[in-house]
Amino acid sequence: MAHGLDLPGPLVSVLSELGYLWPDADEVRLMQLGQAWVSLQSKLDGVVTDAQRAAEQVWTHNKGDDVNAFKEAWGKAEDALDTLQKDATGVVVVGALILVCALVVLMLKIWVITQLVLLVIAIAQAIATAAITFGASLLEIPVFKEIFSRIINLLIGQALEVLLG
Repeated sequence: MAHGLDLPGPLVSVLSELGYLWPDADEVRLMQLGQAWVSLQSKLDGVVTDAQRAAEQVWTHNKGDDVNAFKEAWGKAEDALDTLQKDATGVVVVGALILVCALVVLMLKIWVITQLVLLVIAIAQAIATAAITFGASLLEIPVFKEIFSRIINLLIGQALEVLLG
């Protein structure tokens, strides 16, 4: 079974130093869940069709005030058929929203990994130039950490804005 994007081991400690934890959200599982919700529409559409056919059989093969009342109530808003049709639409909307969440989680993970790799490169460069700068380049490391921490915080904020509107 597929699972979501995991953070490579060395980057876990870098992310932890910045004060963040790798999210437990599994974008693959979210995609599967969203697709399952979307696929419910066809099942509900089948139920709607079967229910309509069964209801038509009632008033086609029966007569009386009760049957007329049933026929009248069947087509009204907020009754059985209308509710089933709205449910079929609703499951697609829920599925689509879950799929959007999966994509946002995936994009956020990719952005965070990219930023962490850039931070590791910047730190490695500062360490590599420490000898020729008499250690002055090491003073850049806390600045790099702060900059990248703020970038990651901004990315998280943007992801939340997409999800929450």
